[in-house]
Amino acid sequence: DSVLTAMVAESLDDVVAVALQRRDREQVQAYATGMAQAWVSGVDLDWAVVNPGGRQVDLPTYAFQHQRYWLDVPPGAGDTTGLGQLPADHPMLGAVVDLPGTGGVVLTGRLSRTAQPWLADHAVFDTVLVPGTGLVELALRAGDQVGCPVIDELTINAPLVLPADGDLALRVTVDAADDSGARTLGIWTRPGDAADDTDWTRHAEGVLVRQAGADPAAADLSAWPPAGAEPVDLDGLYQRLRDHGYGYGPAFQGLRAVWRRGDGDAAEIWAEAALPEAAAADAPRFLLHPALLDAALHANLVDEGAGDTPLPFSWRGVTLHAAHAATLRLRISPAAADKLAVTVADGHGNPVATIEQLVVRPVAADALGVAARNRHRHLYEVDWQPVPTPGVAAADWTLVDVDADLPEPGAGTVVVALDPPGTAPEAVHRDTERLLGLLRRWLTHPGYAHSTLVLHTRDAVAAGDTRVDPASAARWGLVRAAEAEHPGRFVLVDTDGTGEVDAGHLAAALATGEPEVAVRDGRLLVPRLARLPVDAAVGPWPADGTVLITGGLGGLGSLVARHLVTRHGVRRLLLTGRSGAATPGATELVADLTAAGADVTVAACDVADRDAVAVLLADHPVAAVVHAAGTAENALVDALTPAQLHRVLRPKVDAAWHLHDLTRDHDLTAFVLFSSSAAWVAGAGQANYAAANLFLDALAQRRRADGLPATSLAFGLWDTGTGMGGHLDDADLHRMRRLGMPAMTVHEGLELFDAAVATDRASVVPVRVDLDALRRRTDALPAVLRGLVRTPARPTATATGGATAGGPALAERLAGLSDADRDTLLLDLVRTHTAAVLGFPGPSSVEPGRAFKDLGFDSLAAVEFRNVLSTVTGLRLPATLVFDHPEPVALARALKAELVVPDADPAAAVLADLDRLEKALTGVPDDEHSRITARLEAVLRGWQDRAGGDPDDDARHDYESATDEELFDVLENELGIS
Repeated sequence: DSVLTAMVAESLDDVVAVALQRRDREQVQAYATGMAQAWVSGVDLDWAVVNPGGRQVDLPTYAFQHQRYWLDVPPGAGDTTGLGQLPADHPMLGAVVDLPGTGGVVLTGRLSRTAQPWLADHAVFDTVLVPGTGLVELALRAGDQVGCPVIDELTINAPLVLPADGDLALRVTVDAADDSGARTLGIWTRPGDAADDTDWTRHAEGVLVRQAGADPAAADLSAWPPAGAEPVDLDGLYQRLRDHGYGYGPAFQGLRAVWRRGDGDAAEIWAEAALPEAAAADAPRFLLHPALLDAALHANLVDEGAGDTPLPFSWRGVTLHAAHAATLRLRISPAAADKLAVTVADGHGNPVATIEQLVVRPVAADALGVAARNRHRHLYEVDWQPVPTPGVAAADWTLVDVDADLPEPGAGTVVVALDPPGTAPEAVHRDTERLLGLLRRWLTHPGYAHSTLVLHTRDAVAAGDTRVDPASAARWGLVRAAEAEHPGRFVLVDTDGTGEVDAGHLAAALATGEPEVAVRDGRLLVPRLARLPVDAAVGPWPADGTVLITGGLGGLGSLVARHLVTRHGVRRLLLTGRSGAATPGATELVADLTAAGADVTVAACDVADRDAVAVLLADHPVAAVVHAAGTAENALVDALTPAQLHRVLRPKVDAAWHLHDLTRDHDLTAFVLFSSSAAWVAGAGQANYAAANLFLDALAQRRRADGLPATSLAFGLWDTGTGMGGHLDDADLHRMRRLGMPAMTVHEGLELFDAAVATDRASVVPVRVDLDALRRRTDALPAVLRGLVRTPARPTATATGGATAGGPALAERLAGLSDADRDTLLLDLVRTHTAAVLGFPGPSSVEPGRAFKDLGFDSLAAVEFRNVLSTVTGLRLPATLVFDHPEPVALARALKAELVVPDADPAAAVLADLDRLEKALTGVPDDEHSRITARLEAVLRGWQDRAGGDPDDDARHDYESATDEELFDVLENELGIS
């Protein structure tokens, strides 16, 4: 062990002593560490015994090679003038854009808790808002821009809620001046990662005018403190305000003193406020800092009665007399009815601003809650949208049965009509296994690589008023994952009829070019993910009844259990798992829930066993169900086994069906199913999981149609290391981010859980979608995501010479290059996309001769890489691409063979190049002639040597008369230096 080993090292010279056991380490780990130490100390070990089949790889010989991670920002990178815009020079605005021909102006910016951290300190009913003073500040800045410095009126239409993460795109629009010189103002936002067609929310509208406004002398508050006014005790003010729903943090706690003169509605209020340190960043760039003015206005809240939570609603006659004040004196006087007049001075009493009328109105928690929830950017639904019906003639295809032999290779289109299934879940297991066998035969036979397999189903998707069949939906999920792995190889067509396949509708569906089409009443519908607004709704969780959570002892189920207790006040929980109380962490979970006031029952139950579920429900009547149990076994479709399929289906499909059937007559308040976005998008490698979860979505829709409660939540990835996230490594997480589907936080997931259940819809997709990442994707965008971003209709050449939609541009470019340049371009293309898929810093990180498997490719990375290259090159490449051509240089050669037509006459191509060279030489300056002449002579000399010329013939060169520069040029060319 380490003690005796240390003694040996101290007793003898020139000895390497290695400890093979350590008290605080597991034996295998300690022994492996010892072997490594022996190896680096020069001991020759037989690693083939340790790792049979493994191989050694060389490490860098230079120990200090490193990579810089500092950002190199070029000078002026933030200068908007380089974008044709004017700088706004304002902490909340970035640029100003004049609108030619209209006289209008748009000021743009981005708002977030990161860019303007002081804004996070302004919360009302736990909702972070941009204060009304912030909208006044934006209006004043816009007025300065157009020469209309007075806010004649400004009305707040909707609260400006800041999201918990991400940002808001901000637009301040100023219209052209009318006959009086006044201009209409609007303040708008939408989520910073909003879909291109997302509507903007108008938060305020108003009018800017040119006239001078109020007399600055009226804002003189140099006589201070006010005569006859009584000081107001501010001890505990912000705690009292929190009781009214205000959550003002340090940046908005600038109120220092308050005085009052008079009583009742006729009372006047004076206040002093200073800008807190928490809000001081960029303070000199504000005209009138919103946090400072808002803190001063808190003086009006000192005596608010119970239940009142007033906020500014409208402003009239706002005139700024001086800018950049760091301290304020304020006088608030009653104006008329519910209106106030506000006079603002600096700390010395000098005029700063005059507000002729300020109207405040109480705001309800529900109203802000709706605004906050409607700001949720990650809640979607699948919307089946109509597409034009192409006028096409009936196409030729071969119709086969799912169990029949496939037609002879070479058939262009093969149609399989899937019969309506039997009773679930038996039908799901049987029919998905049959379909999996067909898909594997199709994918593994090279003869069908350029053919299309069309799967025709009936009532598999909830498009229109169709009564969806869950068993048919599972088959859609299986094929949808196969399509994600092999774009262009499959088409899904669903109809609502019961007769034979309608040839006209099928031909029209195929002519759309869409991978999934539903035919309803003669119309063609395609699925698109669309943002889902959240309505105000009370959660369906029972106050007294028991909530059953399957899979509630681990993963997402335990998170939901804690959430229902702490957020929704659920007091009775029934948590199931196959191991029951023996589940790791179950004791701690139960203790925490019990301490929070919940009565918790833990039951060992395999919910895929109908009899076990029946006994469970007989012993424990439940009022609501959350089905969170599930498992995952990832594999590509062509390698997926029936055993893997059934193991994933059981805890999802069988369990959900038993819960549905056995509670059909119960008076449930909620029936919530944890589904997955893998059923709709990003399902590559998860065909079994996609099939299981699409069944859950369809089951929820069937229950709703039957008048039963149900909500299926097709969640995206959580960053908890549980659920699907527990099966993903760093490479998988990087892939999800690059594909535009990053993981969500636990807080975000639980907020989405509440919002999704409150939508009162059968199926909801709570998933983070990074629209910027979608726009950057170089592969074909999944059809269901195409409604979120605008993609170009024409191919766009990439930096490496490819195209984002098809490969003609690449092939044409290659045709105009020399053979060596073709090799270079294609190798750069392969290395560029290899780096992108693997998350490497750039193509230089990809060694041309290193095997793809050693670079880090797994099966999913190989599929994504193939799909990207297929899009860029326009070729239909095999799934075994990186195995058929195991290094980047070999793959580049293979692509060259596919894309480049060999020159019929090599000499003609060279002569054509010489013609171009001859034309180019006419434009060379005189002082460059000698250098180019030397290079041409070297090329000619090499050509003559190949043709059998005399290499010792120096008659072509006049070295005696050559200048020193010419001699050095010739020498460099001879040595191949230049």
